[in-house]
Amino acid sequence: MDAAGPSPKRRRSASPGVEEDGGCADYISALPDAVLGDIISLLPTKEGARTRILASRWRDLWLSAPLNLDCRELTAGRNEVRSDVVSRILSSHRGPGRRLYINTCIHWILADTVEACLRSAALDNLEELDFINHLLEKPQRALILRFSPTLRVANIGGCNLSDVNFHELHLHFPLLKQLGLVNVMISESSLHSLIAGCPALECLLIDMCSGFRRIRINSPTMRCMAVREYGIPIESLLLEQIVIEKAPCLVRLLFERGSILQVTVLAAPKLETLGFISDKCRSGELSRLMIGSTVLQGLCVDNLITVVQTVKILAPDMHNLSLDTVIELMRCFPCLEKLYIQSFQSRPGNLWRRKHRNLLKCFDMSLKTLVLQLYRGKKSQINFLTFFVLNAKVLESVTLGITTRNNNEKFLAKQRRKLELENRVSRDAQFHFRTGSCVRSSYDIKHIGDLDLTDPFAHM
Repeated sequence: MDAAGPSPKRRRSASPGVEEDGGCADYISALPDAVLGDIISLLPTKEGARTRILASRWRDLWLSAPLNLDCRELTAGRNEVRSDVVSRILSSHRGPGRRLYINTCIHWILADTVEACLRSAALDNLEELDFINHLLEKPQRALILRFSPTLRVANIGGCNLSDVNFHELHLHFPLLKQLGLVNVMISESSLHSLIAGCPALECLLIDMCSGFRRIRINSPTMRCMAVREYGIPIESLLLEQIVIEKAPCLVRLLFERGSILQVTVLAAPKLETLGFISDKCRSGELSRLMIGSTVLQGLCVDNLITVVQTVKILAPDMHNLSLDTVIELMRCFPCLEKLYIQSFQSRPGNLWRRKHRNLLKCFDMSLKTLVLQLYRGKKSQINFLTFFVLNAKVLESVTLGITTRNNNEKFLAKQRRKLELENRVSRDAQFHFRTGSCVRSSYDIKHIGDLDLTDPFAHM
């Protein structure tokens, strides 16, 4: 016998169903099958399958857990999806289906394999569908529709649906909460019919789609909408106008930087997050935003009859950094707490000590967070920032995006001195210099799920 005693053996814990191995209790294996199945379904496809080798308790769990079939993980050679592996998974798995990911624009996959996935009983009651297919054929469209009663998340892209009349199909997606359309050609009437057929829709992403000029939103459940338009002309109808007719739950309304759209918000009483709003001009045309009776032409307040009290997070995309423009925006949105500014040029100016002396006597800023991209320490940027350093009483955080070249103690010490940080009116305010991007853009939105963020502009 070894001096240390016999080797430890697996033994039963006092807790029913809990085994101990070497003194360590395995509480996870004691969980009900349904809970373990949900855990496995959240894992990548390969990792989920590998749970079978953990212990005899886990051997059959993956086969009955909700299937997460991500074809990106089942490739060989030159991004070719292994049809034999997909076939074995579908034939051995008892379902139901949780998620299916297929992207034929990146991974080569046989059309027969795609149809086999869509037909398989292993994917019955599918909840999440990521389907990017530039060769979407009519049989595949019909097969996708069989998931309509159970889908909760759908991200469809790379296909032409202009010949589909969604109104005649009477589509209904009763549980769908997140819908993403990426590089899809679809008619205006079909788009509106599709949205109307989603009574539980909360998040909508329209990403570089074509075939329509206008989007109308009349939804009692939508919380977030994001639009990214084509930056270059194409031979198709392109989006020009968005009308939010009635959206009582809408909290976030997001656009691409430099977007030239005509946006009208008639009723969105909970709207808190807005951006990017831009002063960019394309073919002599500026974007136009109307919220109630308030009108912004580019970034200029064109008509301010009533202020917008609900907006707390704003992201302006400015060609030239302008304190006057930002002050006008803060007067338009008096409850603004977070300001994310993209600005690519800084002309001389932004003097404020005399110009805005009377304003400061009656203007109470609620700003807590200020983020400025592309800070280079220019005089106009310093003038701009000192306005907030010396006057924003509840300011908590200022983040300045700098280049790697300027990320040295000499430059940073000089900026702290010029910004008069020792005299800041909010003594608790923290100042950060950050290399790289410090403001998320719509280019960071890779999936419809990325929209479900409290603050979509905060860079993690």
